[in-house]
Amino acid sequence: MITPAELTTSIAGAAGSVLETMFFAEAEPGAPVPDEQRSRMTAVRICFDGGLRGEFRIAFEPHLARALAAAFLGLDEGEVAEEEVNQVLCETANMICGAALSRIESDEHMRLDMPVLVDDAADCPGFLQACFVTPEGVLCTGVRID
Repeated sequence: MITPAELTTSIAGAAGSVLETMFFAEAEPGAPVPDEQRSRMTAVRICFDGGLRGEFRIAFEPHLARALAAAFLGLDEGEVAEEEVNQVLCETANMICGAALSRIESDEHMRLDMPVLVDDAADCPGFLQACFVTPEGVLCTGVRID
């Protein structure tokens, strides 16, 4: 059974690697954000099963979301449509979740559901949470293993 510390380390490594490789962004571990701040963030959920079964969530501050989308698409922030931002956030969640799970369960076949936007980024009861700070803003991850 995976420990919370191992899970947090895997997510931190995956988030750092994906952000650096795909977006040329650096992310440092940060303090948890209050629910009020988290409720203003754009959140994505991915359910997974295989060697492990559970749910992964990631929430992005609005400026960070737009900056990541612009970097990913090679556009200026003002040129990125809201739908494109949402698509990039879903793909980012997919990459981070997949990378984290492969670090944990490298020998198991894992199935990830399609990433979906969720309404309330603060609604994460029972999730192990970790937040990261980038120059453009904060992102928070959460994972729950069933």
